[in-house]
Amino acid sequence: MFPLKYFVYFISGSILIASITVIAEKKSPKIAGILMSLPVITFLSLVFMAVSQGVDFASKAALWNPIGAIADLVYMGFFAAGIKIPEYLDTRRNMKYIPNSGINEKIKEIFCGLITGFAGYFISIFILSKFSISSGWISLLFLWIAAIISYKIFRRFPDVKIAPKKIVSSKDILFRCLFGGSAVAAIVILGDSAGYLWGGLFSSFPGTITPVLVLLHLKNGKEMSYSVIKSSPIGLSATGLYSCMVWLLYPSAGIIIGTLASYTAVLGFLSVIKRTVNF
Repeated sequence: MFPLKYFVYFISGSILIASITVIAEKKSPKIAGILMSLPVITFLSLVFMAVSQGVDFASKAALWNPIGAIADLVYMGFFAAGIKIPEYLDTRRNMKYIPNSGINEKIKEIFCGLITGFAGYFISIFILSKFSISSGWISLLFLWIAAIISYKIFRRFPDVKIAPKKIVSSKDILFRCLFGGSAVAAIVILGDSAGYLWGGLFSSFPGTITPVLVLLHLKNGKEMSYSVIKSSPIGLSATGLYSCMVWLLYPSAGIIIGTLASYTAVLGFLSVIKRTVNF
Protein backbone atom coordinates (compact mmCIF):
# COMPACT_ATOMS: atom_id res chain seq x y z
CA MET A 1 0.00 0.00 0.00
CA PHE A 2 2.60 2.56 1.08
CA PRO A 3 5.14 2.03 -1.76
CA LEU A 4 2.24 2.26 -4.23
CA LYS A 5 1.00 5.38 -2.48
CA TYR A 6 4.31 7.21 -2.87
CA PHE A 7 4.62 6.07 -6.48
CA VAL A 8 1.16 7.46 -7.28
CA TYR A 9 2.08 10.77 -5.64
CA PHE A 10 5.35 10.92 -7.57
CA ILE A 11 3.74 10.22 -10.96
CA SER A 12 0.80 12.56 -10.30
CA GLY A 13 3.10 15.33 -9.11
CA SER A 14 5.40 14.87 -12.10
CA ILE A 15 2.61 15.12 -14.67
CA LEU A 16 0.74 17.90 -12.86
CA ILE A 17 3.68 20.22 -12.28
CA ALA A 18 5.22 19.75 -15.73
CA SER A 19 1.82 20.47 -17.31
CA ILE A 20 1.14 23.56 -15.19
CA THR A 21 4.54 25.13 -15.93
CA VAL A 22 4.09 24.59 -19.66
CA ILE A 23 0.56 26.08 -19.54
CA ALA A 24 1.93 29.13 -17.69
CA GLU A 25 4.59 29.72 -20.33
CA LYS A 26 2.56 28.88 -23.42
CA LYS A 27 -1.01 29.90 -22.64
CA SER A 28 -1.90 31.74 -19.44
CA PRO A 29 -0.23 32.26 -16.04
CA LYS A 30 -3.70 32.95 -14.60
CA ILE A 31 -4.97 29.52 -15.62
CA ALA A 32 -1.77 27.95 -14.29
CA GLY A 33 -2.28 29.73 -10.95
CA ILE A 34 -5.76 28.24 -10.64
CA LEU A 35 -4.64 24.77 -11.71
CA MET A 36 -1.76 24.61 -9.23
CA SER A 37 -4.22 25.32 -6.40
CA LEU A 38 -6.96 22.86 -7.37
CA PRO A 39 -7.66 19.70 -5.30
CA VAL A 40 -5.37 17.18 -6.95
CA ILE A 41 -2.85 16.39 -4.20
CA THR A 42 -5.61 17.07 -1.66
CA PHE A 43 -7.80 14.52 -3.44
CA LEU A 44 -5.07 11.88 -3.25
CA SER A 45 -4.30 12.65 0.39
CA LEU A 46 -7.91 12.35 1.50
CA VAL A 47 -8.56 9.20 -0.56
CA PHE A 48 -5.50 7.45 0.89
CA MET A 49 -6.54 8.53 4.39
CA ALA A 50 -10.03 7.11 3.80
CA VAL A 51 -8.69 3.81 2.45
CA SER A 52 -6.04 3.29 5.12
CA GLN A 53 -7.69 4.87 8.19
CA GLY A 54 -11.38 5.02 7.40
CA VAL A 55 -13.85 7.52 5.98
CA ASP A 56 -14.49 9.11 9.37
CA PHE A 57 -10.79 9.90 9.76
CA ALA A 58 -10.65 11.38 6.22
CA SER A 59 -13.79 13.40 6.93
CA LYS A 60 -12.26 14.89 10.07
CA ALA A 61 -9.03 15.64 8.16
CA ALA A 62 -11.00 17.32 5.36
CA LEU A 63 -12.54 19.61 7.98
CA TRP A 64 -9.09 21.14 8.53
CA ASN A 65 -7.99 21.33 4.90
CA PRO A 66 -9.56 24.76 4.19
CA ILE A 67 -7.84 26.09 7.30
CA GLY A 68 -4.54 24.78 5.95
CA ALA A 69 -5.32 26.47 2.62
CA ILE A 70 -5.38 29.82 4.43
CA ALA A 71 -1.73 29.17 5.30
CA ASP A 72 -1.11 28.55 1.57
CA LEU A 73 -2.37 32.05 0.84
CA VAL A 74 -0.02 33.43 3.51
CA TYR A 75 2.80 31.39 1.98
CA MET A 76 2.29 32.88 -1.48
CA GLY A 77 1.94 36.39 -0.14
CA PHE A 78 5.18 36.08 1.79
CA PHE A 79 6.89 34.41 -1.18
CA ALA A 80 5.87 37.36 -3.37
CA ALA A 81 7.27 39.77 -0.78
CA GLY A 82 10.45 37.75 -0.28
CA ILE A 83 11.50 37.69 -3.92
CA LYS A 84 11.80 41.49 -3.78
CA ILE A 85 14.36 41.39 -0.96
CA PRO A 86 17.49 41.20 -3.20
CA GLU A 87 16.30 44.23 -5.16
CA TYR A 88 15.56 46.09 -1.92
CA LEU A 89 19.00 45.28 -0.46
CA ASP A 90 20.81 46.40 -3.60
CA THR A 91 18.85 49.65 -3.59
CA ARG A 92 19.79 50.24 0.05
CA ARG A 93 23.47 49.72 -0.87
CA ASN A 94 23.09 52.15 -3.79
CA MET A 95 23.75 49.32 -6.22
CA LYS A 96 21.96 49.04 -9.53
CA TYR A 97 19.71 46.01 -9.55
CA ILE A 98 19.05 44.43 -12.95
CA PRO A 99 15.99 42.17 -12.71
CA ASN A 100 16.25 38.73 -14.33
CA SER A 101 19.81 39.54 -15.41
CA GLY A 102 21.12 36.07 -14.63
CA ILE A 103 20.62 32.77 -12.91
CA ASN A 104 22.36 33.94 -9.72
CA GLU A 105 19.91 36.80 -9.24
CA LYS A 106 16.95 34.47 -9.79
CA ILE A 107 18.33 31.96 -7.28
CA LYS A 108 18.71 34.73 -4.70
CA GLU A 109 15.12 35.80 -5.28
CA ILE A 110 13.84 32.22 -5.01
CA PHE A 111 15.85 31.59 -1.84
CA CYS A 112 14.49 34.72 -0.16
CA GLY A 113 10.98 33.92 -1.35
CA LEU A 114 11.11 30.37 0.05
CA ILE A 115 12.55 31.49 3.39
CA THR A 116 9.89 34.16 3.93
CA GLY A 117 7.15 32.01 2.41
CA PHE A 118 7.74 28.97 4.61
CA ALA A 119 8.24 31.18 7.67
CA GLY A 120 4.80 32.67 7.07
CA TYR A 121 3.34 29.25 6.33
CA PHE A 122 4.53 27.48 9.47
CA ILE A 123 3.69 30.41 11.73
CA SER A 124 0.20 30.45 10.22
CA ILE A 125 -0.19 26.68 10.61
CA PHE A 126 0.82 26.91 14.26
CA ILE A 127 -1.68 29.69 14.94
CA LEU A 128 -4.50 28.13 12.91
CA SER A 129 -4.07 24.75 14.60
CA LYS A 130 -5.16 26.40 17.85
CA PHE A 131 -8.59 27.17 16.43
CA SER A 132 -11.59 25.14 17.53
CA ILE A 133 -13.34 24.01 14.34
CA SER A 134 -16.28 21.60 14.34
CA SER A 135 -18.02 22.46 11.07
CA GLY A 136 -16.73 22.26 7.50
CA TRP A 137 -18.93 25.22 6.57
CA ILE A 138 -17.22 27.42 9.15
CA SER A 139 -13.83 26.23 7.92
CA LEU A 140 -14.84 27.02 4.33
CA LEU A 141 -16.17 30.45 5.30
CA PHE A 142 -12.85 31.37 6.92
CA LEU A 143 -11.00 30.29 3.78
CA TRP A 144 -13.27 32.21 1.41
CA ILE A 145 -12.90 35.39 3.47
CA ALA A 146 -9.11 34.97 3.39
CA ALA A 147 -9.25 34.21 -0.35
CA ILE A 148 -11.24 37.37 -1.12
CA ILE A 149 -8.78 39.50 0.85
CA SER A 150 -5.81 37.78 -0.80
CA TYR A 151 -7.31 38.16 -4.28
CA LYS A 152 -7.72 41.89 -3.77
CA ILE A 153 -4.07 42.13 -2.65
CA PHE A 154 -2.63 39.79 -5.29
CA ARG A 155 -4.41 41.43 -8.22
CA ARG A 156 -2.11 44.44 -7.75
CA PHE A 157 0.83 42.30 -8.83
CA PRO A 158 2.11 42.98 -12.35
CA ASP A 159 1.16 40.70 -15.24
CA VAL A 160 3.75 39.03 -17.41
CA LYS A 161 3.44 39.17 -21.17
CA ILE A 162 3.43 35.77 -22.82
CA ALA A 163 5.94 35.96 -25.66
CA PRO A 164 6.36 33.27 -28.30
CA LYS A 165 8.79 30.73 -26.92
CA LYS A 166 10.73 27.84 -28.30
CA ILE A 167 9.41 24.35 -27.83
CA VAL A 168 10.21 23.11 -24.35
CA SER A 169 12.95 20.51 -24.65
CA SER A 170 12.48 16.95 -23.48
CA LYS A 171 15.38 17.48 -21.06
CA ASP A 172 13.59 20.46 -19.52
CA ILE A 173 10.32 18.50 -19.24
CA LEU A 174 12.14 15.58 -17.61
CA PHE A 175 13.74 17.90 -15.06
CA ARG A 176 10.37 19.45 -14.22
CA CYS A 177 8.80 16.01 -13.81
CA LEU A 178 11.56 14.71 -11.54
CA PHE A 179 11.71 17.88 -9.47
CA GLY A 180 7.95 18.22 -9.13
CA GLY A 181 7.26 14.54 -8.46
CA SER A 182 10.01 14.31 -5.86
CA ALA A 183 8.81 17.45 -4.08
CA VAL A 184 5.21 16.20 -3.90
CA ALA A 185 6.16 12.69 -2.74
CA ALA A 186 8.54 14.04 -0.08
CA ILE A 187 5.93 16.41 1.32
CA VAL A 188 3.39 13.60 1.72
CA ILE A 189 5.65 11.98 4.32
CA LEU A 190 5.06 14.97 6.63
CA GLY A 191 1.46 14.06 7.27
CA ASP A 192 1.70 10.27 7.20
CA SER A 193 2.06 9.67 10.92
CA ALA A 194 0.03 12.68 12.03
CA GLY A 195 -3.48 12.69 13.43
CA TYR A 196 -6.47 13.93 11.50
CA LEU A 197 -5.89 17.58 12.52
CA TRP A 198 -2.30 17.78 11.27
CA GLY A 199 -3.04 15.37 8.45
CA GLY A 200 -5.78 17.71 7.28
CA LEU A 201 -3.61 20.80 7.64
CA PHE A 202 -0.71 19.21 5.77
CA SER A 203 -2.98 17.82 3.04
CA SER A 204 -3.01 21.44 1.84
CA PHE A 205 0.77 21.84 2.18
CA PRO A 206 2.08 23.87 -0.81
CA GLY A 207 3.61 20.78 -2.39
CA THR A 208 2.34 21.67 -5.85
CA ILE A 209 2.63 25.43 -5.43
CA THR A 210 6.30 25.43 -4.41
CA PRO A 211 7.83 23.50 -7.34
CA VAL A 212 5.62 25.39 -9.81
CA LEU A 213 6.80 28.77 -8.49
CA VAL A 214 10.44 27.67 -8.30
CA LEU A 215 10.53 26.24 -11.82
CA LEU A 216 8.71 29.16 -13.44
CA HIS A 217 10.72 31.77 -11.53
CA LEU A 218 14.00 30.07 -12.36
CA LYS A 219 13.27 30.24 -16.07
CA ASN A 220 11.14 33.37 -16.42
CA GLY A 221 11.83 35.62 -13.43
CA LYS A 222 9.68 37.10 -10.70
CA GLU A 223 7.11 38.64 -13.05
CA MET A 224 5.96 35.11 -13.88
CA SER A 225 5.72 34.25 -10.17
CA TYR A 226 3.55 37.31 -9.57
CA SER A 227 1.27 36.44 -12.50
CA VAL A 228 0.76 32.86 -11.35
CA ILE A 229 0.10 33.84 -7.73
CA LYS A 230 -2.57 36.41 -8.75
CA SER A 231 -5.25 33.82 -9.54
CA SER A 232 -4.31 31.21 -6.93
CA PRO A 233 -7.01 32.29 -4.42
CA ILE A 234 -9.62 31.07 -6.92
CA GLY A 235 -8.09 27.59 -7.07
CA LEU A 236 -7.69 27.40 -3.30
CA SER A 237 -11.31 28.46 -2.82
CA ALA A 238 -12.33 25.53 -5.02
CA THR A 239 -10.07 23.19 -3.05
CA GLY A 240 -11.71 24.36 0.17
CA LEU A 241 -15.14 23.62 -1.27
CA TYR A 242 -13.95 20.16 -2.31
CA SER A 243 -12.70 19.42 1.21
CA CYS A 244 -15.91 20.69 2.76
CA MET A 245 -17.92 18.34 0.54
CA VAL A 246 -15.64 15.44 1.49
CA TRP A 247 -16.22 16.28 5.16
CA LEU A 248 -19.96 16.23 4.54
CA LEU A 249 -20.27 13.24 2.17
CA TYR A 250 -17.58 10.67 2.91
CA PRO A 251 -19.22 9.27 6.08
CA SER A 252 -22.66 8.94 4.46
CA ALA A 253 -21.96 8.40 0.75
CA GLY A 254 -18.58 6.65 0.78
CA ILE A 255 -15.36 7.39 -1.07
CA ILE A 256 -16.43 7.02 -4.72
CA ILE A 257 -19.75 8.87 -4.63
CA GLY A 258 -18.38 11.40 -2.16
CA THR A 259 -15.40 12.16 -4.42
CA LEU A 260 -17.50 12.46 -7.58
CA ALA A 261 -20.02 14.74 -5.86
CA SER A 262 -17.21 16.86 -4.42
CA TYR A 263 -15.59 17.35 -7.82
CA THR A 264 -18.99 18.17 -9.32
CA ALA A 265 -19.32 20.94 -6.75
CA VAL A 266 -15.86 22.23 -7.70
CA LEU A 267 -16.75 22.31 -11.41
CA GLY A 268 -19.97 24.18 -10.63
CA PHE A 269 -18.07 26.66 -8.48
CA LEU A 270 -15.48 27.31 -11.20
CA SER A 271 -18.16 27.77 -13.87
CA VAL A 272 -19.80 30.45 -11.72
CA ILE A 273 -16.47 32.16 -11.02
CA LYS A 274 -15.57 32.12 -14.72
CA ARG A 275 -18.62 34.25 -15.47
CA THR A 276 -17.41 36.97 -13.12
CA VAL A 277 -13.62 36.71 -13.41
CA ASN A 278 -11.78 36.72 -16.73
CA PHE A 279 -9.22 33.89 -16.72
